[in-house]
Amino acid sequence: MGVEGSRSCRFVADAMLKNIVSWLRILGYDTIYWGGGDREVLGIAEAEGRVILTMDRGLAAIAARRGLRAFLFQENDIPGILARIARELGLSLSFDPRHTRCPVCNHPLNLEHRSGREEWVCPGCGKKYWRGSHWRNISRTLEEARRRLSNSSTT
Repeated sequence: MGVEGSRSCRFVADAMLKNIVSWLRILGYDTIYWGGGDREVLGIAEAEGRVILTMDRGLAAIAARRGLRAFLFQENDIPGILARIARELGLSLSFDPRHTRCPVCNHPLNLEHRSGREEWVCPGCGKKYWRGSHWRNISRTLEEARRRLSNSSTT
């Protein structure tokens, strides 16, 4: 089953890619947002075995010299970033309601059934999530990322 089934790949994203953090968390990937300096990002990646996500060429170069896995992105294009990560690491871009994380605090969510609907509750920060009107936009973004992934694997 590998990485795709276990969602075991872990990330640290620097301040330039803050918006990708929530998407990876929704998909179930343990993702830290770090708004501090490069040295701290490198230390977290090294200590915790995390993949660095950045738009900072210098950070990516230092990570490579230290033997750390880092992805350097040129633009903040969510579907494109998700597709590239999925292609290069063999990750799933499918939402799994049993394996999702809090977009706010990164804690694994508990799936509950309330009033005839699925609801996710965060034991870390107490937030609750459900498939409301915003779900259409989430679905569109993930569909576009999967489309780009599919197109890139056929070329």
